[in-house]
Amino acid sequence: MRTGLSDEQWREVEQGWLVGPDTRRYSRRTSRAKRKDAERLVTEGAPLVLFYWGGSQLDWFDGVDAQEQWQTVRPHVITEQPRRKGQIEWTAGRWEDEEGRPLLLLTGHC
Repeated sequence: MRTGLSDEQWREVEQGWLVGPDTRRYSRRTSRAKRKDAERLVTEGAPLVLFYWGGSQLDWFDGVDAQEQWQTVRPHVITEQPRRKGQIEWTAGRWEDEEGRPLLLLTGHC
């Protein structure tokens, strides 16, 4: 499932938390996860959120849609500071709900 999230949810992300369409409240745990760790999260079923402030984008993906979207953005996930090449690059962060269930949040930079 792909879902565009609201302006309210946008503000939540900026504050370090997010209530997803699954009604769970997620909080930031790390802001620089390695690509292999991010891939493992998606493979194991974690939802994927794309947060790109430059394009006012906040999209939620889960299930097969999360895995397909991950394959699209995976080559552009970095762990260092973004390079200034004009393309969107993503940093991966692990977020968790109160019970420790993970969410992968990718922050877009250009």
